[in-house]
Amino acid sequence: MTEIPLPPLDGPELPFWQGLKVREVRVQQCGGCGRHRFPAAAICTACGSSEAAWVAVAPRGTVDSHCTFHKVYLPGFQPPYTVILVRLDSGAKVFSNLVGDTPPHIGMAVEAVFEPLTDDVTLLKFRPA
Repeated sequence: MTEIPLPPLDGPELPFWQGLKVREVRVQQCGGCGRHRFPAAAICTACGSSEAAWVAVAPRGTVDSHCTFHKVYLPGFQPPYTVILVRLDSGAKVFSNLVGDTPPHIGMAVEAVFEPLTDDVTLLKFRPA
């Protein structure tokens, strides 16, 4: 089995990955309007501010969308697998996976699961809340 590709740990999302290692979900918070966002961005799309800080947010949300892939698009991800789009309670959105056997549905309440992959990488996944 091919190993899944690891995320770059030297890019703008480094604070996100550092947070997962200590079981925190971290996203950017705009210094202008306070809106939470992910992935990292230099400019807030809501107000245009370039001020932002990384903050820990509640590790809960709801499923906004989901898609099951039946074809190999990336090495290491064997089909079928389902990707979910979670709107965190803070408002930021993240793509992830749902753990367990419950099929996802739009509006499903979920909570974070922190899955250590290596000494440096912990993945953010979700389970039904």
